Amino acid sequence: MKLNSDTANKLIKNYNAEISALLDAESQNSTYSYSASEEPVIPAYSFAETQTQIHAFQAKIAKLRHAVSVFNSGKVLPEYACTLDEAIGRMSFLNAEKKRLYDLLQIPEKQRSRSYGSREADITCRNFDAAEVRAAYDKVVQDLMEIQQAINIANLTETFEVDL
Repeated sequence: MKLNSDTANKLIKNYNAEISALLDAESQNSTYSYSASEEPVIPAYSFAETQTQIHAFQAKIAKLRHAVSVFNSGKVLPEYACTLDEAIGRMSFLNAEKKRLYDLLQIPEKQRSRSYGSREADITCRNFDAAEVRAAYDKVVQDLMEIQQAINIANLTETFEVDL
């Protein structure tokens, strides 16, 4: 079966939903109750069949995850001279840097605080140029958008073979 990474991830999500549905049905139908004066109504449930279906979905998920992993580690993004795997790793660092820079931007230039019982307020001053941090923040945001777009294009346009 020929897939792209986006479709493979959607299939994985669907197979996980199928497993959840099977487990929910198992939870509801693996037991039944009745009073001593009633005829029991036994729900349709087969442990063996449920196990077989779950294992079949898990095997498909494992194959899809492996295929996506091989694709990610082998597909090079020429504009970044790195694989998709490396680009995803870079995004993690960029997201952490974005958060750090955003937090720095929230620091006011001067801030007064007063300790309990203190007669004077303490003044805390920002020790960096906010414009410099803003420029770095804007660059990180732009880099994140560009790398995400390159990953999305690869995930949507490049295909690979999976034997399901």
